[in-house]
Amino acid sequence: MRILRSFLSRAGQLLLVLLAVTLVVFVLTQVAPGDAARLRLGPRASQAAVDELRHQLGLDQSLPAQYVDYLARVLRGDLGVSVDGQQVTSLVAQRFSDTAWLVTGTIVASVLSAVALAWLAAMFRDRLLDHTLRLVMLLVLFLPSFWVGFLLIRLVAIPTGLFPVAGLGDTPQELVRALVLPSITGAISLAPVLVRSLRSSLIEVLDAEYIAVARSLGIAGPALAVKHVMRNALGPVITLLALNVGYLMFGVVVLEATFDIPGLGSALVLASAKQDVYVVQGITLVFAIGVVISTFLGETAVALLDPKVA
Repeated sequence: MRILRSFLSRAGQLLLVLLAVTLVVFVLTQVAPGDAARLRLGPRASQAAVDELRHQLGLDQSLPAQYVDYLARVLRGDLGVSVDGQQVTSLVAQRFSDTAWLVTGTIVASVLSAVALAWLAAMFRDRLLDHTLRLVMLLVLFLPSFWVGFLLIRLVAIPTGLFPVAGLGDTPQELVRALVLPSITGAISLAPVLVRSLRSSLIEVLDAEYIAVARSLGIAGPALAVKHVMRNALGPVITLLALNVGYLMFGVVVLEATFDIPGLGSALVLASAKQDVYVVQGITLVFAIGVVISTFLGETAVALLDPKVA
């Protein structure tokens, strides 16, 4: 019951945060340069035509009225129309899956590598292997993602021909192959942060008294590692992962540009270059909502792992 109340409380907070996100995105696009009506009609359009379109779009209303109209449209799933006349909702729907797969692949690669490396570092703490892993993670953390991706393309994808260097393919097999190198590239930036946090958490749990008691009762192997050690060590790491997923959603722009993936990140870059206000507004809102939801899911997962947090 306590967990349910905590979940409902967090859900209420989530709705308030999402409302605040729509306000922030709206304000940011209002202060951005460019006139949506003029950009859609072109530089040769008459001022009368521009004024008429501004009236149709509600751009001649007060800012509070424009925000209420914007919020109503968002709730209906209407993100506006691009300067090319395309519905922004349709554009987001077309490109969302590629970005979602890219983020998912990066998370999976980051978590798997972080768990393996952090476990090794914790088991051999303060020994040569531990010091080596920590040094490598520190060095890897400062590698630029675009440079890592470029090296993987030149040294792995092109010589072997095993992995595509553009797009995500049309079949499940092609999707898996296409995700390997971008996921590794993203994980190289994310995994070191998780390894450091998980290593510290694992060492703290391994030194806890209840682990010594569990060992004295004959609990060992996978039962001890998964049920008692890893479960209690994952809490802080899940919170950290949720926060970094938010940064990853915006950092996906670099991955999509490096591997020529037509996702939301590349669409955001193109829209920014064209000053396409509604596309920038729509994609930014989707990314911001993703950040908020990932944080909410992380807090919920921590509460389920450790009811005392709820």
